[in-house]
Amino acid sequence: MEVIAELLVYHEMASQLDKPSQWTTGGDAPTEKQKAFISTLSAEKGASDVDPSTMNKSEASSKINELKNAETRNPDATAGQPIQHPDSWTTGDDQATGKQTGYIAAMAREAGEKVQTEGMGKTEASKAIGDLKEKTGM
Repeated sequence: MEVIAELLVYHEMASQLDKPSQWTTGGDAPTEKQKAFISTLSAEKGASDVDPSTMNKSEASSKINELKNAETRNPDATAGQPIQHPDSWTTGDDQATGKQTGYIAAMAREAGEKVQTEGMGKTEASKAIGDLKEKTGM
């Protein structure tokens, strides 16, 4: 019975995540990450009339979901600059993620370079990705 009760609580929590209008903080201003993601998605989807500064968190979340499901009109759109500089990341010294090291390996091959990723932290990996992007144009 405990497992069923836990599943019901989990289901209730998960269903609230799908309803931004019911969030306690839904009326607050959108986060910087939400605004940046909306800008990136808007460029990718060709939605030039989207202004995240006029939205609250709930509206921003709904707009993100809408844009994620919209047809891509500009496949060459690129993501903007990171919201935070990698040197200020609180997890910057943590081990680089698999996605980071995989991306580094692919771009290093393209650039004809060898980059040692073993023991690399997230901040160092982010900087290596930036350097390799400039060299490869990827």
